[in-house]
Formats: sequence, structure tokens, C-alpha cells
Amino acid sequence: MGRMREKAGSDLVRRQNLQLVLATLRGGRPLARTELGRLTGLSPATITAIAGQLIDLGLVSAVDDGPVAASGEQRRGRPLARLDIEPTAGNVLAANIAIDAVELAISDYRGDIVVRETIHLATFKMASERFGRRLAAEARRFLDRAGIAPGRLRRIGVAVQGIADTAAGTIAWSPAFEARGVPVSDPLEREFGVPCAIANDAVMIAEALLRAEPARYLSTALVVFIGYGVGMGLIIDGVVHGGQSGAAAEFGHMNHVPYGRECRCGRRGCIEAYAADYGIIGAARGTAAPHSAVPEATIAEVEASARSGDGAERRAFVDAGLALGFGLSRVIALLKPRRIVFAGPGTRAFPLLEPHIHRGIADGLVADLCPPIEIEALPADRDIIIDGIVSGALRALDRDMLARPPVAVAMFGAAE
Repeated sequence: MGRMREKAGSDLVRRQNLQLVLATLRGGRPLARTELGRLTGLSPATITAIAGQLIDLGLVSAVDDGPVAASGEQRRGRPLARLDIEPTAGNVLAANIAIDAVELAISDYRGDIVVRETIHLATFKMASERFGRRLAAEARRFLDRAGIAPGRLRRIGVAVQGIADTAAGTIAWSPAFEARGVPVSDPLEREFGVPCAIANDAVMIAEALLRAEPARYLSTALVVFIGYGVGMGLIIDGVVHGGQSGAAAEFGHMNHVPYGRECRCGRRGCIEAYAADYGIIGAARGTAAPHSAVPEATIAEVEASARSGDGAERRAFVDAGLALGFGLSRVIALLKPRRIVFAGPGTRAFPLLEPHIHRGIADGLVADLCPPIEIEALPADRDIIIDGIVSGALRALDRDMLARPPVAVAMFGAAE
């Protein structure tokens, strides 16, 4: 029994090291074995062994920096200088579901986007069961237009506005749908025969930031999406967390004012009802929460009025900032994050929101419970949801493939 536990532990460490090397190689340029060792903390002997395994599996290729090696020496002879992800090892399909639109993208195994396209679907009134079938059919046509055989697909990732049930593979609730519990993973898995995972779009932004700058997010960070809704991606000790069903950080639907403004989710007093674009416009103009996306021109008009005056428009942004700040004060008390990052189209108005966010945090916490926190906002036009979907799908793909026996992995990598 002791030997079995020892072997299981050894296998786990081996898989973790393999995944670490793959993730490091996806960071950009090809790397020499010495650089890989420095970046991962693994010994030269371990790097050499891992490199050999990954090359044999077709997941990594050796890039010759110097003189051309003798024929047949690429894998057996003197090690070549640099290692790189083999982009042709497989493709990932990413889908970002929004109100009346779905953005589709295909990446190679390195994580580079090969092609992307936005298709328009009238999602809100679409029947629950019909949407998944329609999405699968549109995805197949997308692959056909891109000239990518479905057999090259290894994994599918989906992000959605609202609440995603990752365990069930459904959209529990989203402003994009009148229906609830919309199946997504099952129809796509039946169509393509590969695993599909669904997550909230804010969680995928956190995933993208972590992939792009892992050293910056080694501790705890909150990624707050503001725009057509309000969401949160949660990074704890360098790992993105979604909880048991993927809704662990559903910040926008925490209550801000009991029995307050109506939220699009059907309840009252949610943070989103005050801080999402429809909540801000509703407060400024006395309108109800719309089911369709708010036109950018309308948001821009309200922002311009808020910057130039002290009327209802300015007050709407004050209330939005306070709702975000008071909500964050509760999360800060629990998690003590080092960094809070705001993302999404709503960051265009961040100068209007920021002072009131700080005020809400300060007024919502005992001073001793408020550690130093870096608060920043990404540019409003920086859309990285697809990048996060691809990153998460590739990590899951690596984990699944490296958990298989080596022969099965090699056959999987060679499939067409």
C-alpha cells in the first residue's frame, strides 16, 4: 500500500512538472533548457527528461539555433538549443456568448488565435433547448469556413454573461436569455466529441490576466468586470477560483440595498442594478432595466452629461461607485486581496467612479481591516475574454492528456 501511494505521488509530481513546462513555453518565445530550468525551478535533469517526453508526444518541438543537426539526431542526438510548443498538436474552440451575439475563435496548441468571427443570434427569445443545437451548428460552419477539420479539435471553452453552472454545463441565468438553465456543454460535446467547459466571462478575464502576467498575480487578486453587467473573477494564490459550480465570485448579484432597485436577474438591490450600464442609465433617466444591450451612444451621452454637470447623471455614477466600493469592502474583509483590477467597457467612465469606489471601501471597513491594495483599470477596449477561454481550455487539455498513458496521449495527438 505504501509503494502504491508513493507511485501515485510520483505520477502526480511528474504530471504537474509536465504541465508547468507547457505553461511556461506558452509564455512567448522558444526557450533553451537552461532558461526553462530558471523559470520553472526544475533541475537540469528533470528538464531534459520532460523535454524528451513532450517531444516524443508531439506536444513540443526542438528548434535548432545553431548548425543543422545531423539527420536523425533531432530527438536522439545532441539536444537542440531551444524548445517550443508544437502549434499543430491540436486546436481549441472558444465561444463568448453575449446579448444577441456569439464571438467564436479557434486557437492552435500554442494558444495563438488562428481565426475569429462574431455571429448574431436573437438569443433572448430563443428556446432553451434550441440555443445549444444552434450554437453547435454555427460552430461547425465556422470550422468549415476556417478550413479546420473537426477532428483537429481537442477542447471547447465557453464564456457567458451572467451565472454559469460549470458542473451542469448550463447557463443558470444570463441577461442574454429569457430562459434559465440553458444547456451549452452537452450539445457541443455531442456535436464534436470533445470536452466542453463553461464559465462566467469575468472569470475568463482573470484567466487571461493570469496567463499574460503570472508573476503579477501570484497572490490574491479581484478582477471586476463593469459594463453591460457586473461580475468578478477571483485569483487566490495564483489560481483562478470559481467554486463548486463556477459562481463563487458572483459579485454583481450580491445585495447592496435590500429591496432596492430591480436587477435584470429578477431580484432587487443587487450591486449590478446600481453599477451596470443599464443601472446607471436607468438612474440617470428614470428608465427600467432593458433586456437588450444598451447602445454605446446612449452610455456615452450619459457619461458626457455626468462629466459636465451635477445632476442626475453625475449622481448615478456616484451611486454606482459607492455600490462597487461597499460590495468590495465585504470581499476585502474576507480575502485581503493585494490587487483589484477593473475591466470591461465600463472602465471608460472609471474617473467618474473611482473616488466613490475608494470612499465605499473606506466607509465599509474598519481601518485595521483595510490592507494596502493596488486598484487599477484596464483600457475599455481591451477585450481579453477569448484569450482567457483559450488559456483555460488549454490548461484543461494539458491536464487531461498528461493524465493518460503515454501511448494513448501519442495516439490522441496524432488524430485527425
